[in-house]
Amino acid sequence: MKLDKIKLDLKFKPKRNYKLITPCCNRSNRDGKYINYMGMDDQYGYCHSCGKVSLPKQEYLDKNGEKYVWNENLGTFEKVFDTGMVNQSKTEYKPVTPSKKIELKYINPSLVKESFIQQPENNLLAYIRKTYGDEKTERVINLYYLGTDATGYTLFWSVDKDLMVRKAKAIKYDSSGKRTSKIRSPYLNEHGFKTCLFGEHLLKFGNSDKDIYVLVESEKTAIISSIILPEYWWLAYGGINGLTSDKMKVLKGFRVLIIPDMSENAVSIIRKKLKVMEQLGIHAKIWDMTNGRTDKQLKQDLDYNNDLEDLLKKQSNYEN
Repeated sequence: MKLDKIKLDLKFKPKRNYKLITPCCNRSNRDGKYINYMGMDDQYGYCHSCGKVSLPKQEYLDKNGEKYVWNENLGTFEKVFDTGMVNQSKTEYKPVTPSKKIELKYINPSLVKESFIQQPENNLLAYIRKTYGDEKTERVINLYYLGTDATGYTLFWSVDKDLMVRKAKAIKYDSSGKRTSKIRSPYLNEHGFKTCLFGEHLLKFGNSDKDIYVLVESEKTAIISSIILPEYWWLAYGGINGLTSDKMKVLKGFRVLIIPDMSENAVSIIRKKLKVMEQLGIHAKIWDMTNGRTDKQLKQDLDYNNDLEDLLKKQSNYEN
C-alpha cells in the first residue's frame, strides 16, 4: 500500500500563550519560550528552552484519500476515522498491514564539503571568528564539520563514530552569536535519517582510558567550550531531553562528564540517566552547576537556564 505524507504548513502564532504548561518540559510558559503553531491546539509548538518540537501524529493519505497514522507500539499503520472531534485523542484507528522498517540512510559527504565554502559565512562562525580569532575558528570548523547553508543558517552535521554523516540541524543566529527562533531539520527521521550525539565522531580519536568526554546540551556550547578548554573532548546531546538510549550506547567504556543547563528539570533528567548509563557500562558523572539552587534562586541570580558558556563568560567578567 502506497501512502503519501501529508505535509504540515508550520507557521508560528503571532502571540504566545504565557498561561500554558509546556508539553515537553512540563513547566510554566511565563518566559514565553514555548510558541504555538497556527491552526493547532496549544500543546503543539516549538520550545526554545529544550529545543523540542511537539506535533500531532503524522498523517498519510492513500490513493483513495483515506488517512492513516503510524502506531509505533504495534509497528503498523492505522486508518483514521474522523469522529468530528477537534482533540486528536478522540480519533479512532483501525489497524492495517504493517509497513517495512525504515532503512537507516546517510548523507553524501560532498554536501558537507559544499557547506564549508558557502558564502557569506553564517553569523555564528562570524561571531566566533571575531571573538576567538581565525585559527581557533578554523579548528572548530574542521573538528565539528560546521557549515553554512544558502540562507545563512549554521549547519551542525551529526557524524557518527564510523565517520558517517547521519543528519544536520540548521539554526539561524543573529550577529551577536545568539540563537534565534529559526531552526530547521533538513533530513527527517521518517526518511531514514537518524541523529547521533553531536561530535560522536570524536570518540574515534580519543583515548578511552585517559581522556574525558564532556557532554553538554547545545551544539554551540560544545564548540565554544572546546575553544576555551581544548584539553577535553566536547559533545552535545541536543536539548534537555536529547540524551536518548540510542545516543548514549556508543559511550560504553568511555569516561563521561555531563553538564546540563542550570534548571531543576535539566539536572533531574540527567540524574535519572546515570543509572541507565552505569548499566550500559558507561562511566558517567554529572556536574550540577546549580549547586543545589532552586529555579527561583537561579532566576534571582540571573542563572536560570544558563549553560556552561554563560558560566564561563560570567566568571571572565568577574576576573576582569
